[in-house]
This record gives sequence, C-alpha cells and structure tokens, in this order.
Amino acid sequence: MARIGEVIDNKYEILSLIGEGGMSRVWLARDQRLNKLWAVKEIGRTARDANNVVVVQSLITEANLMKRLDHPALPRIVDIIEDGKTIYVVMDYVEGESLKKVMRDLGHPMAEKDVIEWGIQLCDVLEYLHTRTPPVIYRDMKPSNIMLRDDGTVKLIDFGIAREYKEDRTSDTQILGTKGYAAPEQFSHAMQSDARTDIYSLGVTLWSLVTGLLPSEVPTLYPIRQINPGLSEGLEHIIARATRQDPAERYQSCAEMRYDLEHHDRLTEGYRETQRAKIRRFNRVRILAACFAVLGVACIALSVYLKNSTYESYLSAARTASVEEADGDPSNAEQNYTMAASVDPGNITTYLELVDNVYKADQNFTMEEAERLTALMDEHLQDIQNSEGYAKLCYEIGTLYYVYYEQTGEGDENRNYAMSAGVQAAQWFQRAADSYDQLTSAGRNCTLTSAERSSATAYVTIGQFYQKLSQATLEGSEGSVYEGYWDSLVSAYDALGDEDPVMVRLRLYQLIYEAISSPTYLNGFRRAGVTEKQAQELLENVLLSTAELSDDVGPNEKSQEMYDEIVGDVVSPSGRISDVSGSAAYRNINTVYGSAGAQAEAGSPSAGDASGAEGEEK
Repeated sequence: MARIGEVIDNKYEILSLIGEGGMSRVWLARDQRLNKLWAVKEIGRTARDANNVVVVQSLITEANLMKRLDHPALPRIVDIIEDGKTIYVVMDYVEGESLKKVMRDLGHPMAEKDVIEWGIQLCDVLEYLHTRTPPVIYRDMKPSNIMLRDDGTVKLIDFGIAREYKEDRTSDTQILGTKGYAAPEQFSHAMQSDARTDIYSLGVTLWSLVTGLLPSEVPTLYPIRQINPGLSEGLEHIIARATRQDPAERYQSCAEMRYDLEHHDRLTEGYRETQRAKIRRFNRVRILAACFAVLGVACIALSVYLKNSTYESYLSAARTASVEEADGDPSNAEQNYTMAASVDPGNITTYLELVDNVYKADQNFTMEEAERLTALMDEHLQDIQNSEGYAKLCYEIGTLYYVYYEQTGEGDENRNYAMSAGVQAAQWFQRAADSYDQLTSAGRNCTLTSAERSSATAYVTIGQFYQKLSQATLEGSEGSVYEGYWDSLVSAYDALGDEDPVMVRLRLYQLIYEAISSPTYLNGFRRAGVTEKQAQELLENVLLSTAELSDDVGPNEKSQEMYDEIVGDVVSPSGRISDVSGSAAYRNINTVYGSAGAQAEAGSPSAGDASGAEGEEK
C-alpha cells in the first residue's frame, strides 16, 4: 500500500488519505511535474483471493468506462498505473463535500431552491450518460455520491456499480444498489436497469434532501408536503412521478424531468385542477356506485348502458362546445373531453379528438394546455398505453409540440421555447416509435403506419437537436450532431406526403429553411460533409414545395407567417417561384461555401483571404 510522501510512477506524490473502504483507498496526490492535485484510487492484487479479483476487475472496468466520458459534472480519469501488485487510478480531485455530509453538518433539510438547482444539474449529467453509445446507467445516485463545490455546482462521483445498457439483455447480471435509493428493478431480475432506474434514484435523492430524512428510515416515501407543508406542490408532483414503482409511469428521460424542474412553479395550478377534477369524478362515481349497489346485480346491464350513454353525451357535447378559453380556464370543449375520459379512460378517441379539435384549433398550443394534457395522460396512462391507438396518439401529441407549441419573445428566449418544444416533441415521437415496435413485434394491430413510425424517428433527432448541440459543443463533437440533424431533415422531407396536414409540412419546410439560412448551422452542415450542391437542392425542393401550398395556407396568421418567411422574397403574385437565387437562404449558401475558410478546407488554391462567413462568426 502507498504511504504519505511516496511518489507513484515518478510523478504523483502522496499527500494524505482522503477515503477508504473495502479493499481500496483514495489518496490526495500532487503531480510533481504539473504542480496539480489529483485523487489516486489504489487497490492491491491479492493472490488466490476470488473476492479481490472481482474488486480489481470492477475497478479496471470502472476506470475504462470513465475514460470514455467527458462532462463538467464528472471527474476525469487521467492515468491508470499498474505495477503487478497494485493498481492506481488517477482522477480529478473534486474539492468540496458530499451533500450527505453538508446536510448532516447543517442539521436540517436543504433549501428547496438549492435542491431544484442541483436536480437540474444532475438531470443534465444523467442525460449525458444515458445518451452515450451504448447508454451508461449510473445505478448509485444518492447524496453521498454528489459532491457540492464552492461555486454551487455539483459533481457525480463513484461509478463502481455503473454499467452499460445492453440491447440484448432482459435483466442485470448482478443485483446491486443502495437500499432505499435503488429502484425496485435493481433488486429483481424482472427487467434490465435503464435510464428510468436512475430517474427513480434521483427522485429519492431529491426527496431526502428536502425532507432531511433517509429513505431507509421510513416505511414509504410520504409526499413531501406531508412532512413539510412549506414545500411546493410542483416539486411534490415531480418527485412523486419520478419515484413511481412502475418504470413506465415515471419520467421516461432526464430531459423530461429537467423540464419540469425548471418549470415546477407552473405545474402547481394544473396539478391542483387535476386533483379537483379527480375529487369531482370520484364523487360522481361514488354516487353512481351507491345507486348501483342498491339496485344489485339486476342493474349491471343498466350501468353499462348509463356509462356508454354518459360517455357519448360528454363526447357529443365536446364536439359542439366552444374551444375558447375564459381567463385561462379550460374551454367548455376541453372540460367535456376531460369528463368523457374519466367515464371511459381507455377510449383513445377522446384524447385524439381533444388534441385535434381543441389544442390544434387555434394553432397555438399553450404551456397551460400542455400542463393539463400531461396531467390527463399521466392519470389514464395505464388504461391506454397498451391500446392499438396509443402510438398514433403519441405521434399526434409529438406533432402538437413540434408544430403548435407557443413561442414568445425574441432571441435567446424564443430559442429556449424552441428547445423546450423540441425536447417534448422528441419524447412523444419516441414513445410513438416504441409503442409501434412493441405492438407489431407482438403481432398486434397498430393504427400508426410504418411511414409515420419512420417519420417519428427522424423527428426525435430533429427535436433533440438544440439539446444535443449544446452538449456536443462542450465536448467538441458537433460534427456528428450536425450530420444527424441534416440526415433527419432530409429523411423527414422525403417522408412527407399529400396526406400530411399543411401545418406539419410548413413547419418542416420552415425548419429546413431556417437551418440553411443560418451561417452557424450551414457551416456546421458543411463541416459535417454536406456539399454545396446538396444544400442547394434541398433548398430548391423546399421552396417549390412551399409555393405549391399557396392555395392551402388559408387566412391563419401563423401559417401565413411561415409561408411568407420561406418564399416571401422569391414567390410571384401568381404563387410561382420567380428566382431561387433571390432567396436569403440561397445567398447564405453562396457566402458560406464561397468563404475563404470553406475553400481552404476543401483544398482550393484560391483560399487566402481570412475574411468570410466563418471569420465573422468567430
């Protein structure tokens, strides 16, 4: 074993012992060449000790896994030294204290504001892990593995039981996890742990931090406001959803959970309305149940009739009611659809009509409407997720976010709305594709077509673009993101048909036009291998396809704005394209591909001027 003052590999001087457990020790060491502090994890090899062999192999596996990761909230592995008897893993020294120690020293729960901020940061790092190829499942989220630094940021440590997700596995090979924090599936062989496993543990961690309790100290995770009424309803809703026993009922991605954490204050009113609606529905059902109990078995047929007639009554009323909201309250149509869903929660028709007849009616899907729809879907998920129409419903909700989600403000604010809409749309399109795969693989019917399933996959990449680009920029790997985005735009364009709604086609044409119009994005496409000819051809196709919709755009302000943005400067009064080269996007192609930087990368002998589009960007 190492000793204080010893120099490992003629480079790392051991300064002090900072951690010890099982067969390993963690030392604080100074790099004598760089004068930098590192943490050095040490474990000795013990001959003929089977347990030691397992631990050593686990350490090597952990080190090799960590070497492939690069995120601000993760410690880096910088060196692995082995002298035959001992293995040393050199990694970032994370200054700070674990959240477990911080809370213990304070003697009271952590402030909700701080916990939400840490939760957002942890969602970021978990989403990074879950989107690796293959995905990395952390499996050990708890306060003792979260280091709080002086600047308020957190780092995730100890990847001892992390694993890579295996597509061909049905369960984990080992039952591992910390009792209380680990998800139920970590202690069974019912399924393989996945991203939702980490979401559960993150939910428990947030619960522990805001309540000051350890999950092992209580028989169940009580709602946080039963423990501290001063905590917010929004956070209670988030934690409750993240810690559902059934993984299918939890958040399906950390990006989805992060969105709710960022908007926890907006969840409150929608959640209250949901609870009030539940009480109203419960009272109605209770009254009916009491009546039916008195009437007995002889009235079973009557109860079925009443249910069907009540459902049809609500549905009929919804179809003719006003879709106009009053002072932010749901419209009469929306309320009737909601009541129809409470009477017959498994009928997909209700939700499809609600999306089509209410939320798409004014071509502006608001945040408040999104909250109410999410609450309704969460409430009845068990009743509809195995239906042959569920994939189609998810596809339509994805389209709702993708095309109609409200955008307010300008610049960064508008970009944030676009990012939020993209993340939400991607999640629903992914659910559509997953449901289609599950149904068809089981030989069951699915109302989503195979073409729509292919489109859903393309829209997942499109929706995740802003989020992935932000992370890839930090990692210096933007090329693959731009390449994937371009391929998905082309794939989605090729998949469009006359049966697709005009607004859906216009929205995709707008996305393509804006991407080609942006010097930043077009340079990203160029560096990813997209040629000038490919960019010109796709733009020309989009301009022509948009112009063909001139008679179908209609008087709606939003559709007219999209149409004008794309072809406003090149379309003639007759609705024909007058001159493609007059398009701002076409001029951007000439500028980007004609810049000195582009010519230099292409090996052009004329590249000598440092000015141009890329120079301006820098």
